Amino acid sequence: MPAGPLDAGIVARWQLSGGGSPAHVLMIEDDATIADMYRVQLEHDGYRVTIATTAELGFTTMTANPPDIVLLDLLLPDRSGFEVLASLNERFPSHPPVVILSNYGEPAMIDRGRSLGAVEYLVKSRVTPADISGQIPTWIELGRRGGQGES
Repeated sequence: MPAGPLDAGIVARWQLSGGGSPAHVLMIEDDATIADMYRVQLEHDGYRVTIATTAELGFTTMTANPPDIVLLDLLLPDRSGFEVLASLNERFPSHPPVVILSNYGEPAMIDRGRSLGAVEYLVKSRVTPADISGQIPTWIELGRRGGQGES
């Protein structure tokens, strides 16, 4: 059974690595309304959240303040999310798990995201911020084991 928001908050506060600091979520999303909606839920559940509105800001964050997980939009102003994921693989070979959150649900796009290493590919209209928050501990653990998502 998936963890609920309360469980996620507990895990966020007592990070999976055993530290006392909250898990750090990097959301690369250029739509301020969507980013803020996720930020509010994730912070409520105890996560530390950084929003990057472009791929380059995401890369800067990865270098300066590495996250535990990345939530990645596909349609960004400076490059596609697929290009971001490919660059992450090149620039940060041991990067944290990446979950794609997109408006596009075509099977070919999902397959492409998975082939580039995303642990999950979700269509925004089919999930809520609470759903995402509840799954973050599982995705972080999956990323630490080097696995990709199953669904």
